[in-house]
Amino acid sequence: MDTTTTIAFQNNTLDFSKAVWHQALQHNYPVALWRLPHTGTIHLMVDFSGTATTTPIDLEELPAGFAFSPFLNDNGQASLFIRGDMYYTITDGAITEETLKANIFNASRYDRFRQQVADELTDPESKQTSDIKYTETPLENVAKSTFEGAVSKAIEAINQGHFRKVVLSRTKEITLLSNPDNVQNFLSLCSRYPHAFVSLVFIPDVGIWMGASPETLISVDKQGIFRTVSLAGTQRLVEGLPVSQAVWTQKEIEEQALVSRYIVNCFKKIRLREYEEIGPRTVAAGNLMHLQTEFTVDTQEVNFPQLGTVMLQLLHPTSAVCGTPKEPALQFILDFEKHDRSFYSGFLGPVNVNAETHLFVNLRCMQLSPDKAILYAGAGITADSDPQKEWIETELKCRTLLDVFKQ
Repeated sequence: MDTTTTIAFQNNTLDFSKAVWHQALQHNYPVALWRLPHTGTIHLMVDFSGTATTTPIDLEELPAGFAFSPFLNDNGQASLFIRGDMYYTITDGAITEETLKANIFNASRYDRFRQQVADELTDPESKQTSDIKYTETPLENVAKSTFEGAVSKAIEAINQGHFRKVVLSRTKEITLLSNPDNVQNFLSLCSRYPHAFVSLVFIPDVGIWMGASPETLISVDKQGIFRTVSLAGTQRLVEGLPVSQAVWTQKEIEEQALVSRYIVNCFKKIRLREYEEIGPRTVAAGNLMHLQTEFTVDTQEVNFPQLGTVMLQLLHPTSAVCGTPKEPALQFILDFEKHDRSFYSGFLGPVNVNAETHLFVNLRCMQLSPDKAILYAGAGITADSDPQKEWIETELKCRTLLDVFKQ
């Protein structure tokens, strides 16, 4: 991918990010902001077409852009793709504009948009922010009863041999008492969760989604190193306790092992034996801890440049968000979850940006509108699950994002 790099605007990260975000929404352009784990660089991408393309995520064919895919993907056909017509990076306050020449965009829209961003930065009104307050909806007891009932039915189905594990999710709706400053909250998530993939995405007819995901689905770096992880098992992070001293129950160990076996079985399907497996080990993710195993493959060494695309098609939806075996677990989800998962537990992330792809499972996320937010959280159910404890786990996961609004 050819790039030309120029210094764009000298301004602080918040004001500049807000100006790009606001102008994209004003024009109804798809826009994505993200921050990769363990990095300090903010990325902003705008698509001047006015719509996100629906396309399979083929890493060998797509230009630079940002993928946003729902949980139910129809064999990959339902993925949305934000084209990288305008792309900025911000590192330590230094703002860089990169022209991704692999893409085709409207030059007049580009010039007008860039000028409007500059104009907004000189407008003092654009820098005003408001405190974010919220109230929780009064139907929490009903939601708790419904979720725990579904967990009980899942345990019964597991004991009857229908499947070994299923991941059940729920929603939590909050009423916003003031218009949220989405970019400020995105940057707060970046600060609070340095180990997560933090994202803020707007797509016309889809809306605004924000999240801080701890789970890599697939990544392929410049050297051709493919990476995926199995992440499962959840407990509260105890302040002052090293993660290496965390104690896990048999239920959590088995839950994580099922996800690892699922990945290994995907490798077996394509007769791939040359992979490195590290773990399981305990990792921190915000206010929680999980068990994680990392799998890596040198695609050049095994002469398999298409591995990223092939594994994406095999993995999604993973057993970490669906269950084992996948087909009966998915059917149970469709039968007993009372809500549409939409883009929760789908995947998202940059594709072919600077010769790298990083796709993450869309966890710890919420859908935003001016007056409310819908949060999504799930828990892996096995034969040893306890319905009340699984509810508490989903509450802890919702806190990942609710803490950003905390007054």
